[in-house]
Amino acid sequence: MANWLNVLREKNELATMLGIKIPKMLEQEELSLEQATELYAFLENHARGMEEIVEKMELDDLPESYYQVAEDLDHIFTNLAAAAAERLQALRRSD
Repeated sequence: MANWLNVLREKNELATMLGIKIPKMLEQEELSLEQATELYAFLENHARGMEEIVEKMELDDLPESYYQVAEDLDHIFTNLAAAAAERLQALRRSD
């Protein structure tokens, strides 16, 4: 059985840091199409990773609070990926 508490702590630290940095990065006028594409792929990968973590956690008998934290983190990564996708679309339209 994985140490889910450590996994969730690590993902929380990453989500907290990205939640601060990504919006600022997406607002940058000089953000290129390539950079936006990489950001989107990075964030989408983390969103999918959280979905996989939730699925794996469901195989273990864990407190409900663990699942809630995992789902909250999944929403954070999904929302960041959606914001990156919006900026990516805007950049594609402007080219």
